[in-house]
Amino acid sequence: MANNSQKKALLSAVVAGALTLGFAGMMAKSCGAPVKEQAEAANPALELVDSLASRLVLGLQSDATIQYTTAAGATVIVSQSMPRRAYRGAGVTYISTPDGTYLCRAVAPSPAPSSTKVKKTPQPVVQCDEGPGVDAMSPSQAKAISDAFGGDFMAPEAAMGRLATIAQGEDVRTGTSKRGDAQCVSVTAKGVRTETACVNPGGLLAYFDGTTDAGRYTQLTLQYTTPSVSDEAFLPPTAKPKTPARTPVRSPKPSGTEK
Repeated sequence: MANNSQKKALLSAVVAGALTLGFAGMMAKSCGAPVKEQAEAANPALELVDSLASRLVLGLQSDATIQYTTAAGATVIVSQSMPRRAYRGAGVTYISTPDGTYLCRAVAPSPAPSSTKVKKTPQPVVQCDEGPGVDAMSPSQAKAISDAFGGDFMAPEAAMGRLATIAQGEDVRTGTSKRGDAQCVSVTAKGVRTETACVNPGGLLAYFDGTTDAGRYTQLTLQYTTPSVSDEAFLPPTAKPKTPARTPVRSPKPSGTEK
């Protein structure tokens, strides 16, 4: 179970770089820390988003393998085991762990010159760029994840941060609804279309309709989830999984040889 500082770090990742100190106070309240008195009036829209974000935090703490589809019909598989995260789609993998971050793409190599008339199509090779390890998602990393998938996908934490950003606008309007067993919050503001996020009872983002960190419209829909994840999910595609050491098996002695 994560402590209060870990929960605060997760909520900070949800809204980092997008909000004023007013919401920082609500983050502290969600984590059980005392909230300092503030001069500005409470923002009901931010309170509503904060309530949904608090449910998402519980899901981020759990081990899970989650499959989403996007508005473009792409499939993205999310593997999570706090603080490790991995996102896999067609030809792209983004992995974030305290030991390192990896952005891997399948790249088609240039065909080698051949004297034969029949030309073989070269098989794609995986190329990975490695970066420093991280414990929590930053705004720059959230955008990097979205960019890696062509702007069609965004991390669940970033989806909640998007709603919180809109809730800071002018003439804000909110709404609540249900999508299956998921609780949904919708937010709109002056000059901004309505965007919606839904979190299911397990604390997982079940649906998002809005704008990604790359500035593109998308819909994320949860297809399935399993409450487990393998360590191999956090290895880059170019790494070989560790194989357990084999215990030598002794052949049985032939019968009648014992004295």
